[in-house]
Amino acid sequence: MGLGLKISSHKEKMKNRRACALGILVILIIFSPPGFSQPLRTVTMARTTGSIGMVPLEFSVNRGYFKRQGLDVQLITVRQSDVIIAATVGGELNFMDIIPTAILASVRGLPIKTIGVVLKSAPYVLVAQPALRSAADLKGKRIGVSSVVGMSAYLVREILARNGVNPDRDVTFLAVGGTSSRSAALFGGTIDAALVVAPEDYVLERKGFRRLLFASDFATYPLSGVAASVNFVAKNKPVAVSFLKGLLDGAAFVRQNKGEAVSFIKAYLNVPDEEAEKSYQFLLKQMPQDFIPEDTVIRSAMDFARSALKLSPDAVPDISKVRDWSFAEAAR
Repeated sequence: MGLGLKISSHKEKMKNRRACALGILVILIIFSPPGFSQPLRTVTMARTTGSIGMVPLEFSVNRGYFKRQGLDVQLITVRQSDVIIAATVGGELNFMDIIPTAILASVRGLPIKTIGVVLKSAPYVLVAQPALRSAADLKGKRIGVSSVVGMSAYLVREILARNGVNPDRDVTFLAVGGTSSRSAALFGGTIDAALVVAPEDYVLERKGFRRLLFASDFATYPLSGVAASVNFVAKNKPVAVSFLKGLLDGAAFVRQNKGEAVSFIKAYLNVPDEEAEKSYQFLLKQMPQDFIPEDTVIRSAMDFARSALKLSPDAVPDISKVRDWSFAEAAR
């Protein structure tokens, strides 16, 4: 009888211990951040340079929003947009930021899709050496672009053509990389003009360089966001959704914390207070809710790409081949 009581008591203790351990495990699962018990999945994000459209992304990386989604996001700077496209299609890069080039690639028939847009309008400005006063003065000059087959090059060609300059005969295009590289080339005198992203033009203008034209007067299309190869997002939908969730958290922080966001922009873009404030307001105005813009934004970029590539209307793919908002919809 006494032995039976001891065995029963021992069983009760073991049962209580197991219940306690299970309770602790449940608490840990409920209150631990995402990815707590799992190794982080490394993903790559390519960009040509830092710009106002990169601010939510940088915040998401710096403040750990991606890690809460189980992702270790590696930002990789690649100066030439055509290299980014080739690496993305080839599976060497997971995501890319430059949406104009992504849409251009899609219209060309490459398997790239835009899955989110951070800036639905591109604040491009054509800036030149101090002695040049108009587009006509660019005849015989060297113009710096990210890539001679990238969207920025096609945009410059459009601007020149509409201002009486033949882009095939009157100027020389040099592939020098993203905005920061183009600015450096202007300072160094290796190019005579370049298309840069605001507020980089403010920095150049303070140094005496001349603003010639606003690109938005001639064409409008989205600047930054998230694009990837069709193959990658098809095989890695949870990763794409988690990436956009982390990015949405960074964007929410930017919206809700003006002071910290403006201070970050000031340091990140190396601009004074006034320009950092202007850049912040531009970001808020041009950043679509949930990174899903109106289809007119994408169609505008597609129309420009068709014109740049000299395609007939029936050669342009359906918009469903260019953008896919299902990942952003799942993320929200």
